[in-house]
Amino acid sequence: MLFTKASEYALLSLILISQKSSPVDVDTISNELKISKSFLAKILQNLAKDGILKSFKGANGGFALNNEPENLSIKWRFRTK
Repeated sequence: MLFTKASEYALLSLILISQKSSPVDVDTISNELKISKSFLAKILQNLAKDGILKSFKGANGGFALNNEPENLSIKWRFRTK
């Protein structure tokens, strides 16, 4: 099975976010995973829109899981545009 770069980055980001106790900002994730900040921001925004992540604005903003890690799974999902 092949993943797109966006899928790979989404999974890596979710793993990193799941290991933190507070919201993680895009800069931190981008630096730790060596991913383009703008590309990563779009990926994380989509995950937040889909309800997988919560986004927080402001100085202490960032992204956190919207659910416990053990309640998340990888599954096929088809979107209609």
